[in-house]
Amino acid sequence: MNDDRLKYRLRSTDSQTSVDTDTFIKLNLEGSSRLLPTNDINTAVSSAEVFNNERQSTKKYRILGTIKPIVSNVLFNLTGTKGWETFADASFTQDPIEKINYGYGTNATPTLTFAQSYQKHLKEKDGWFGYYEPNYLLPKPCKYTNMEPKKERFSLKDQARRNWDMTITYPFSADTTHGMINGGLKIIGVFGANIGGRSRISFSTPFRHNLTQRSLVYIQNVTGLDVLNGNTGYHRVIRTGDDNGNNKEYIFSIAVDFNNQTVISVGLPENQSRMQRVLGGVQSGFKSKYYFRLFKKITTVNEGINNGIIENDDYEVYPAAFSQTVFNDEVFQFVFNEDIDVGKVVDNLGRPLSEIYLTIIKNRDYNILGNISFFTQIQAGVDCGFVAGILNGDDIPDIRRMRDGPQASIGTQTTTQYLSSPTPLTSSTTTVIDGITINDAYFYGDVVEFNDFEQIEHVLGVVAHRFNTTNRIGQGVTTTGYTISGPRHEGYMYYPHHKMQIRQFSNYVESGDANTIGIPDYAIDLGDGRWLWRDILDIGVNNGQETTLNYPFLNGAHYIYQNYCFPVRRQDPYGRYDLLYFGKTDLQSTPYDIIGLGVSNNFNFSESENAC
Repeated sequence: MNDDRLKYRLRSTDSQTSVDTDTFIKLNLEGSSRLLPTNDINTAVSSAEVFNNERQSTKKYRILGTIKPIVSNVLFNLTGTKGWETFADASFTQDPIEKINYGYGTNATPTLTFAQSYQKHLKEKDGWFGYYEPNYLLPKPCKYTNMEPKKERFSLKDQARRNWDMTITYPFSADTTHGMINGGLKIIGVFGANIGGRSRISFSTPFRHNLTQRSLVYIQNVTGLDVLNGNTGYHRVIRTGDDNGNNKEYIFSIAVDFNNQTVISVGLPENQSRMQRVLGGVQSGFKSKYYFRLFKKITTVNEGINNGIIENDDYEVYPAAFSQTVFNDEVFQFVFNEDIDVGKVVDNLGRPLSEIYLTIIKNRDYNILGNISFFTQIQAGVDCGFVAGILNGDDIPDIRRMRDGPQASIGTQTTTQYLSSPTPLTSSTTTVIDGITINDAYFYGDVVEFNDFEQIEHVLGVVAHRFNTTNRIGQGVTTTGYTISGPRHEGYMYYPHHKMQIRQFSNYVESGDANTIGIPDYAIDLGDGRWLWRDILDIGVNNGQETTLNYPFLNGAHYIYQNYCFPVRRQDPYGRYDLLYFGKTDLQSTPYDIIGLGVSNNFNFSESENAC
C-alpha cells in the first residue's frame, strides 16, 4: 500500500440537510519495501552467554552497604561540661528545694558529697552513660544527657565535619622489614608445659602461628635450643595451646624437654628468636614468609578528577529507614557514587585483585577555636593474643597496650607522647601530630603468612586503630571536696578494614615448567624451572569452596552490597594491660573508670590434644 494518505470528506459537511452515507473506494494493496534475502550468515546468539562474557570481563564495581555501629561512651572526660566534674556542680549536689530556700551560694548546704552525687546521678541507658536532669522541678525532669564523648561524636551521619572518613582500599604492597616478621614470626615467650607427664618446651607468638599438631616448624636464634639433642632447627609440633587448652592459636609445644638450667632467652628487643611453618618436609620443604600487607586507596573510573582518588563528596552516608540496633542506635547505609575500577591494579603478589576493603578512619574532631582536637591521634597496631611475653618490649605493636603521652598543644607534640607505649604502625605520611588520617598514602592492613607450596595468604592478625579523648590524658582537677585524677590512658579501638570478596582462587595449586602453555604472569618461580600458581575463578563458579561467590551484574557494573557490624571497643576493660584506671595504686583516686563485667559461658570447656 502506498504511503499517500486518502482523504474523504463526510457529506454532512455539505449542507445542513446533508447526511453521511456509506462510500466504497477501490484500493490496490501495494508495498514499497521488501524483506532482506537470507544468506549463509545466520547465527543463533545465546543471551546467557553474552551476559556471562560481559560479566566476567567487566572490572567496574559499585559499592554500597549497611553499617551497624556498636558504640559506648564508657570512657568519658575528666573535667569540663559533661565530664566527671559535672557531678560536683551544685545542681547535682543540692536538692532543688534547697535552691529555692537558700540558693546555690555559699550559704547553701550540699545535700550530697561529690562521690554520692555521681553514684546517684550517673546512669547507663542503652550502653550510653549520662544523667537525667537533676532539677525535678523543671518542666522536663526526665531529659537525658550523654556524657562526653557524647553519642553525636561517634555518629556516622553526614555532617559538616565528618566523625568518620570512608574510602575503598586494596592490598598493593607489603612491609617485610618490620621487627616482628623479618626472617620469620618472632617468638616472644618460652615456658614449660606438662605434656604426657613430662615438661616440654612451649613457645608463644604475638600473632597467630597457624600451626596444628604434627606441623613442621623451623625455629632459629633461641639461645640454648640449638645445642639441645643436636637438632637442626626443625621440630614437630606436639601440641598447641597451654596446659588448660587455651590460646591454641598463639602457643605451641615441641618434643624437647624444658630444662630450667638451660639458658633460653626470648622476647627481648635485642633477641631475634624466630619461627617459620614448613611445608614439604625437611629436605626439600618450603619455609613460610611473613609480612604486613599495606592497603592503598583504589581509583575510580573518573581519573580526571583528583586522579580518581575517592573524596568525601564521592560517597553518601544516611540513616536507614525504620532501622535500629538492639541498643537503639541508628543503622546507616552508605553508597559510593563513583564506580571503582579494579582492572588496572594488582595485589601485593602481582595477582588480579580478589578482595577490596571498606576502610573507615576516625576523624579527630578538630576544634579551631580551642587549638586542640577533641580526640587524640589515631594510632595503628595489631590485636594480639594475651600470652606470655606480650607485655615485654615496645617493639610489639599490640593495639591494647598503646597509650597517649601528656597533653600538649597542636604543633608541640613529639615522639615522647609514646612513653611506655609500643611503637605504632605508621605509613610514610603519618605524622606525630595528626596520627593516621584519611589522607595517608597507605595504611597497614594485616599481618599474613604466605607459603610458596600452598599459594594462600593466611591472615595471622588484623590491624586495629585506637584513640582517646584529649581531656582524658590531662591531669584532671583537684579542689576542695574532691579530686579527679589523670591521665587515663585507656582509649577506644576499632577495626578499620572490612573485606569485600570480589574474586576467588582455585582450591588446587597448578604447576608448570618452560614447556607449559598458559602460565599466568603472577605464578611463583621456584628457581628450579618450576612455577606454582592458583587459577583465578570466574564469578559464580564453584571449585569446591564452601560458598559460591556470586553478586549482581547490571548496567555494565558489578554491585557489591554487604552488611557490616562496626563495634568501637575499649582497650582494656579487665585491666590486663595496665591501662584501666580503677585505683590500683595510691596515685589513682576515685572516681574510677568503669570496670568491665565478663560474660561467662555456661558451656565453657577446653579442648586438649593427645600429644602422646
